[in-house]
Amino acid sequence: MIVNDEKPNLFGLNEDELSDVLERNGQPRFRGRQLSRWIYLQRETDFQVMSNLPTGLRDRLSANFIVDRIAPEQVVNSADGTKKMLFRVEDGAFESVILFDIPRRTLCISSQIGCALGCKFCATGTMGYTRNLSVSEIVGQVLAANDLIDPGDGITNIVFMGMGEALLNFENIVTAVRIICSSVGPMISQRKMTISTVGLAPRIRQLAESGLKVNLAISLITADEEIRRELMPIDRKYSLAEIRDAALAFTAKRGRRVTFEIILMKDINDSIAHARKLVSFIHGIPCKINLIRFHPHDGSPFEKPDEEKVLAFRDYLYPRAPAVTIRKSFGEDIAAACGQLATKTT
Repeated sequence: MIVNDEKPNLFGLNEDELSDVLERNGQPRFRGRQLSRWIYLQRETDFQVMSNLPTGLRDRLSANFIVDRIAPEQVVNSADGTKKMLFRVEDGAFESVILFDIPRRTLCISSQIGCALGCKFCATGTMGYTRNLSVSEIVGQVLAANDLIDPGDGITNIVFMGMGEALLNFENIVTAVRIICSSVGPMISQRKMTISTVGLAPRIRQLAESGLKVNLAISLITADEEIRRELMPIDRKYSLAEIRDAALAFTAKRGRRVTFEIILMKDINDSIAHARKLVSFIHGIPCKINLIRFHPHDGSPFEKPDEEKVLAFRDYLYPRAPAVTIRKSFGEDIAAACGQLATKTT
């Protein structure tokens, strides 16, 4: 083995990369698969426990490498069972959320520390941007979540809807997804993973060509260009027309519908006139509409919509839209609901 003053961390490497490391140091490539199984499936960090590796190899791994993964500094529990994990790293902090909607156990993963896009309705957008999360930090959220859940009842679904814009961390997200879905990893099907974006049209097309079988959700918010541009500065770069074209390209390539997420805010985008524009926008796109009630947070000028208007909005959309749902709110009492993540500790 190559001796380093600072031991390299093997966590965050995929099976091929682990095989490469071991092969460069005189080991057969199949050892990489064994090591990956221990690290990502068994969630083991001690080489000496890895019993199907030769004793000499375990000793050399212990001497020259580490398996170091993130652990939450704080776990906050909601009255509805939701768990919010706060991870503290050297240059900042980020959060992820475990949602229990039995039989699903969904992890809402963060992809960045903060966010650079500045959507006015989102608490994360007030934090500014620090950096992309590494593969290790992304995959580590999954293993940390499974550590908190009873054995045999691990995470079943993943949504990249936490802090940050996932498609701005494209390469790390792709690598992390492939580790998470691996047969020697947490083994969560790509079809049970959803990547959310505010509408980065070129990256949507890139995701369609990536070979991943994940689902796509687009935070459209409104089909009114003027209001969207005011709420979401990214609309000045990628218009509704460009997002529509990218969504059509994704569905054509993947053969699966996209989800359009609409966060309804009182007297901003919750009228039937807005629903009518949305129907026009989605015409011809295989899609589902996910309506989300705005979740208030400190300093925000926006308010939660009246329930009557939410129901009226839904009723206008269906059957004019192929599928319409109103998302259940989880964790609002611990600032863990959609749009509330901002590393607020208790």
